[in-house]
Amino acid sequence: MGGTVRIFYMNQSLAFILISCTSFFVVSCSPTTDELYNTAYNLENEKKFKEAIEVYDKILKRNRQFQDAYLGKGYCYQQDSNYTKALYFFEYTKSLKMKGAFIFEENANSPFASEEAKHQVPIGRIHYQIAITKYYMDSLRSAYENFQTAIAHNYEIGNCYIWQGLIWMDHDSIQKGCDFFRKAMRVGETDASRFIKMYCR
Repeated sequence: MGGTVRIFYMNQSLAFILISCTSFFVVSCSPTTDELYNTAYNLENEKKFKEAIEVYDKILKRNRQFQDAYLGKGYCYQQDSNYTKALYFFEYTKSLKMKGAFIFEENANSPFASEEAKHQVPIGRIHYQIAITKYYMDSLRSAYENFQTAIAHNYEIGNCYIWQGLIWMDHDSIQKGCDFFRKAMRVGETDASRFIKMYCR
């Protein structure tokens, strides 16, 4: 009887050790959040946007407050020409930054910064992506205003001027468009020269 009890407890202990080891290896094999981000970025570069979205979903299962993961999803939908979904995720990212009527941004470089703070997105970057999406949705007035907001937050100023120039071109105002391409050139946006040569002879 005593031997049977000892064997029973030995079997239980062995089972516990096996379960513990299995759990350890499962956790060890699970990619880190940084590794998941790298995977998503690589998939974006390979234009595998649906697969990248699935990786962003895995990241968001770990933390629903990661702004850059929502922005990443929006970018993938934008590149895949699903502008309605892209706009939804850009606007949702923006909503995570708002506290009432105020924009709230933490110092990500602080030693006391939260994990969420390290994954926040500059408000200018969000407006820039909203503006591009609105442009492709033919909502040109809203696109123009969002580019202006991105400029006000010092984000991609030269590129914003180029996009605004294109919006003026869409309104058959070549002179205004060229003025914006030249503004882009003045702030150091070298790509502006291509548009100047194309439209502003």
